[in-house]
Amino acid sequence: MRYIYLFIFSFSILSAGGGILNVDWSSITTKGQQKSSVPYAKVLKDGIKDVHLPVYLSRQFAYNKNMVVVSDKDFYTISIDLDGSVVTFSGDRTYQESVSPKNPEFQKIEKASPPVEYNFAEGIMSADFNRHGVNYTINIECENPKKDKRCKKIDYISSLYHSLVLVGGRP
Repeated sequence: MRYIYLFIFSFSILSAGGGILNVDWSSITTKGQQKSSVPYAKVLKDGIKDVHLPVYLSRQFAYNKNMVVVSDKDFYTISIDLDGSVVTFSGDRTYQESVSPKNPEFQKIEKASPPVEYNFAEGIMSADFNRHGVNYTINIECENPKKDKRCKKIDYISSLYHSLVLVGGRP
């Protein structure tokens, strides 16, 4: 049920009268990333083949065959069931409202924004960040968020953020 909700929510964003963010493909670098010697799981390759934004996933899940991928050309969500929790990686090029980059308020926000923001709300730990003009989120939803360290402290989600690798996407 959760996966259907994510798809419906994402689809409603696409038809909400907003627009599509531009991706700065020139800033995407694979320097320092190792080429995969083993092919990624078929579910991942098939799920992201039409996505028009860089697709990031923690290297520890890149070969997981039990992931669920929901995608369109402008967004993706990859969900992996873990023991007692679900972790999702998502990227989205859609927006609700256009703001000029020359707007002084926008420039203040951009300068003040940290590279990643960690949040805890409603039992879900999240990491939100922007790369190449795309909004990305990593979420961990725990069955028991008050006791599960993955949802109580940022250590686990921070390790996922710092282990992100480019697994696909195209201009």
